[in-house]
Amino acid sequence: MFCPKKALVALLLPPLAVAGPNCPPLGPVYPKPARWRDSPTMQTALDNLAATLTWWDANDSPAVRANTTSYSIEVFSASAEEPLLFSWHHTAKSLAEAGEAAEERRRRNASDVVEGVFAAGPDAVYRLGSLTKVFTVYTWLAQDGDAKWNDPITKYVPELARAVAEGKARQDPVGHVNWEEVTVGALAGQTSGAIRDYGLMGEITQELGRDLAVDLGFPPLNDSDPTLPPCGLWPQCNRTQFFEGLLRAPPSFAASATPAYTNTGYQILAYALEAIKGKSFEEMMHESIFRPLGLKHTYYRNAPASEGIIPGERAESGWDYQLGDENPAGNMYSSVSDLSALGRSILRSTLLPPAVTRRWLKPAAMSSELIAGVGSPWGVRRIVVPYANGKRVVDAFNKAGRIGYYSALLVLLPDYDVGFSVMIAGDEIPGNTNFNLADILGGFLVPALEAAGREQAAARYGGEYADKARNASLRIAAHEDRPGLGIEAWISNGTDMRTVAVVLQSGYSPVDPSVRLYPAGLETVRPDGSRRVAFKAVFEDLNLPARPDSMFSTDCGTWVSFTAVTYGTRPLDQFVFELDPEGRVVSVENLALRAVLKKKQQ
Repeated sequence: MFCPKKALVALLLPPLAVAGPNCPPLGPVYPKPARWRDSPTMQTALDNLAATLTWWDANDSPAVRANTTSYSIEVFSASAEEPLLFSWHHTAKSLAEAGEAAEERRRRNASDVVEGVFAAGPDAVYRLGSLTKVFTVYTWLAQDGDAKWNDPITKYVPELARAVAEGKARQDPVGHVNWEEVTVGALAGQTSGAIRDYGLMGEITQELGRDLAVDLGFPPLNDSDPTLPPCGLWPQCNRTQFFEGLLRAPPSFAASATPAYTNTGYQILAYALEAIKGKSFEEMMHESIFRPLGLKHTYYRNAPASEGIIPGERAESGWDYQLGDENPAGNMYSSVSDLSALGRSILRSTLLPPAVTRRWLKPAAMSSELIAGVGSPWGVRRIVVPYANGKRVVDAFNKAGRIGYYSALLVLLPDYDVGFSVMIAGDEIPGNTNFNLADILGGFLVPALEAAGREQAAARYGGEYADKARNASLRIAAHEDRPGLGIEAWISNGTDMRTVAVVLQSGYSPVDPSVRLYPAGLETVRPDGSRRVAFKAVFEDLNLPARPDSMFSTDCGTWVSFTAVTYGTRPLDQFVFELDPEGRVVSVENLALRAVLKKKQQ
């Protein structure tokens, strides 16, 4: 048991002698600026990004194929003052030439029908492929929230309930999915263990044909073989055929064992929501997403060719290809501006309660790669932001898609309330182009966003605070080598509180006490625009051992120590800043010490 008297006596003991890093909580380490462009660092990064994309657009190597690959990029922010931070559009030479040829045909024959648009731009429509899944989950959450995500899917899909009643999965778990173990959330989070597709993508009998399959080494299948899909690419499967085939397919894994990508799961999610709400899924998407967000260039199916970038021949481009009942998994069309509006609305919690958004922007499972996880339907990437004396990761939530001659990517960075959208069209898009562009964007943006947040936090919150009557003072500053805002000096009633805080929390004498502040995500906004903004302090002894290679021991476990010291139920590690209606910091209060320290204005 911790003994305060023994801990205070320990102040006199000799110190240890190794250095550990500052360890912030997961999440933003600085408040999110409303005006990113006010930062010279950010402006320089955007200028360098533009220069790099100019080089990319002149590169027709097999890795880029700029002459045949068009694309649109937007970097967007949740800020009402700066919703669009950067945009870039590249029209491939082949597309521009096709436009010139079309215009020439129109001059010769006014009745000639020209399909598509021939310049990349904010409203040009591309196909989304699997990025459609973000719209699908968003529709579910906007319609019904996430309260049912732990319910078994059998509660809402009768075909699966009947399969459970038949008991085949209990008798033969290797041969049949145990659907009573599969929840709504497992389908959304790609942990259902079910087959990836039925009758569509990856089904060799549909994509290559049975004769070629035999030539490739597969055994012949008779027409009467019940495992042979009677539908798929064409004719498309109806609901009855889909479930008849799905229920014959063996599982890939046990439910909730490991992430395994499926498209079937999203088709089932749409069926389930239709059962819950009694409306078509397409109708609900228009009702919950398209209309509230004003998405004028987004289509669930059959987008007009007059709005789209159609590279090469229309019949070969995949523009008209539809997935039928599997539309919720990968069928949609959108523009880069609409996709940015969607991402912006997620970051703002425009359509969802903030708590639902926060739960949505979390991993549903980890993957076998240390810096990667899986969400609903996100790919989660853990980006290390380097500090000389601190550990800092930024979680990026992305969803990619590819269909026909199209590729797309949406990336959200909730720590900054910033994201970017990438739309690509070309008849020979090099592999990984969407993520190659994301690597370029992230390489410039993330360090600049971190630096801009630090600069603006230092300008707003940094400085000296005091209450002379109580002999109390505080000095706050930002440091390039450490995350968060550092409390360089903290006196209460003449006592050095940096040392006392570490002693009371940790129970030993610190050699190098550190107190750093991080946003708590808690804010009270008054009618006049003034605000109370909470920060959480991390109390550390930087002389503790660094443990970068230990199996179980850690040098970054501060999450277990928050609110470990209270005084009259008020936490010693909670600081609340008072901001006036113009956003200027007026004072700060440590809740446990119950002292309001006025900021010394420069």
